Amino acid sequence: MNNNDQTLGDTAPDTAPPAGGAFGDPNGPATPQAPVVVKQWTLAEVLDAAELPEKHARICVKANLQAEHDQIVAELMTLVDTRGEVIEDEEAAAGEATNDSRAIELNDRLRRVSKEMAGSMWFPLFRGLCVDDLAVFNKQHIPKGDSPDLTEYNIRLVAECSVEPWTVDDVKALRKKFGSAAMQELISTAHEVCVRGGVDVPKSPVSLRNLTQR
Repeated sequence: MNNNDQTLGDTAPDTAPPAGGAFGDPNGPATPQAPVVVKQWTLAEVLDAAELPEKHARICVKANLQAEHDQIVAELMTLVDTRGEVIEDEEAAAGEATNDSRAIELNDRLRRVSKEMAGSMWFPLFRGLCVDDLAVFNKQHIPKGDSPDLTEYNIRLVAECSVEPWTVDDVKALRKKFGSAAMQELISTAHEVCVRGGVDVPKSPVSLRNLTQR
């Protein structure tokens, strides 16, 4: 049958390939590049356009699903080889579940759990404090001493940087619901939007105190 459908169009090149092949002649002159235009900002334009850094934390509010997910994956790993193919179960008796049928069952469960986990994700947005506000905040809330307990400071910083209005009591309520990993995600995100590219604040109380001197 003669098919004259030209939906995809003519794939033939409109012009002959360049000298030296499709990628040009590596020894020939360089192809002129259009100059990159760099915007020259005025101070007024910068002050008008500048925004504080923002970032979403990523938390699964049903962290108990992670245990089921990990258990399924662990069992699946015992049923497949290094190439990801199901290991033949030659000793399975008639009527018994084979590796292949068990892998299919586990894979279906894994998809259901993964879907439920995806539907349980929470992405709270945090916005950093400007340098002056952070210095004032640190001066008010950083505890004294060489090895201070930063728990209260972290709670206050999470509340302060949350774009959705949170009180300190709101964050404390989250502590009663979340495990360590989820709370650390909130704390790390709040710290990051305040000192992105700087020191590792959660592990350096001395550096936190130094910020109050700036």
